[in-house]
Amino acid sequence: MTGDHCVSDEASEFEYSIHWINDLLERVLEREADEYIVSTGKSISGSIPISFYRELIIADVIKRKLLEAGKKTRTLFVADDYDPVRSFPSSVSLSLDEWLGIPYSKVPDEFGCCESFGAHATNEFIKTFPEFGVSPEVVWQSKLYESGKMQEATRICLRNTETIREILIEYVARDFNDAQKADYLESMKNWFPASVFCPSCGRIQAGAKGEIVVNRITGYDPVTDKVSFSCPSCGHSDEVSLNELQVKLSWRIDWPAKWFVLNVTCEPAGKDHSVKGGSFDTGLEISRRVFGMEGPVKVPFEWVRIGGRDMSTSEGIVFSPKVWLSIAPPELYRYLMLTPPLERAIDLHPERIPDMVDEFDRFERTFYGLEDAPEEKMDLIRLLYPLCLNGEVSEKYVPKLPYKFAIITSQMEGILGFTTILERCEQVLKKQFGLNEISTEAKKLIPIRLNRARTWAQEFGSDRDKVEVPDSVREEIMDTITDNDRKFLTKFCEVLKGESLDDEELQSKVFETARAVGMKDKRAFVVLYRILISRKSGPRLGGFLNLLGNEWVLKRINSVL
Repeated sequence: MTGDHCVSDEASEFEYSIHWINDLLERVLEREADEYIVSTGKSISGSIPISFYRELIIADVIKRKLLEAGKKTRTLFVADDYDPVRSFPSSVSLSLDEWLGIPYSKVPDEFGCCESFGAHATNEFIKTFPEFGVSPEVVWQSKLYESGKMQEATRICLRNTETIREILIEYVARDFNDAQKADYLESMKNWFPASVFCPSCGRIQAGAKGEIVVNRITGYDPVTDKVSFSCPSCGHSDEVSLNELQVKLSWRIDWPAKWFVLNVTCEPAGKDHSVKGGSFDTGLEISRRVFGMEGPVKVPFEWVRIGGRDMSTSEGIVFSPKVWLSIAPPELYRYLMLTPPLERAIDLHPERIPDMVDEFDRFERTFYGLEDAPEEKMDLIRLLYPLCLNGEVSEKYVPKLPYKFAIITSQMEGILGFTTILERCEQVLKKQFGLNEISTEAKKLIPIRLNRARTWAQEFGSDRDKVEVPDSVREEIMDTITDNDRKFLTKFCEVLKGESLDDEELQSKVFETARAVGMKDKRAFVVLYRILISRKSGPRLGGFLNLLGNEWVLKRINSVL
């Protein structure tokens, strides 16, 4: 189903997949905080990929379970728009030379709708929060610094520079060879944990990727609280009071400083930060030895890939939440994030969306008792299903149009009209779920699923998934119709003029009619497909004929006869 991620039908495998939820809750509750703060964060260097939602969903689940336990809790999304520009995605028209080293919060929004480049990318992402069922408070890194809230944390770090140097040497250089370690020790002799946004040119660094020279603080006097620096970009140098400068802590130091300022209890982190001795562990050591706090509960998780590729914001390799919402329900994404253990990578393949939607629809029907499952599996489904939703659990199941039916149906609107399409969809729901009437909630979901299925077919479907019905039968196809084909078509018209048949019955009638006139089954199907869609094959024929309707199909066949 999804590369590294699949959910077995065996209850034991299913149980293994989601045991982490309760285990994690126990670890967080051990902190006994007055208020539990679960933080997430992302550097804003372009559009944010949907892969980041794994972190947000993990945080959201922790919050939901804490609230269930009667605990006061909040989630945060720290948008690091204070990072300096090192590169732009290829889709961006802004000049890199002009904005290199300037924080993203100071770079203009080329679309003109937000106050900055960083705000535009972040707001685009924030707009999708409600649909994915997350509601973190948004903390803008730029405002955190510019408001002075990080000032005292920065001062604490500068006064403890020697301790931070020792920690970095211990953690960063632990796997270096002798030569590398000697070079690192030399570089740390005059190192300080913060850099300056130059008051003259506004840059915090010079050079692009691979050649970056940071405008690092070169000296700090704890008595006068003065900072010295020499800008590598414009050459301006000075010694100024810390309160008069805009500074930013180095990223390994910035992280624990934010934990301190925001009083963070718990934070999920990707595998690149969570490895033993990595940036998270470095941050925990800085929390203890510099800020005198325990530091947050570490929640490591593996990455999400799309079609075998890592998502890269700065390089513009992005499968955005907006794209996902255009082809699949957000509940499915939460389900895919929550079913595997956190240490398992997830590789999502958009071309398999129809199968994934089918799986989630079965899972949902099982929750409502419409499909059978062992009781031990039902306990797990009862735990997981509410966590997949972006709202409250409905008292009754709301029927969903089968996604694979929607793929073909959605592409027929041009010839059948929207009203007829909705009527066909309602008929399918009534038949599938034994209903006399379709609820208002179910009716609202029909066009949403049709739109998603049509977009999926256009963007990710195979040629077989794309169905186009031409206005008339092409001349070159008319020329291939033989006398025996006409006999078959004439006799099949009698079937269509008779009583209404279901999909399977109509499919069987194609076989029966072909044999009655001595035609091979394959030829009968080819003739009908070519008349209908100018191809030799297509959607399952019985259902497709019923979708088009007997009246329309009769008219089409008669245009050939």
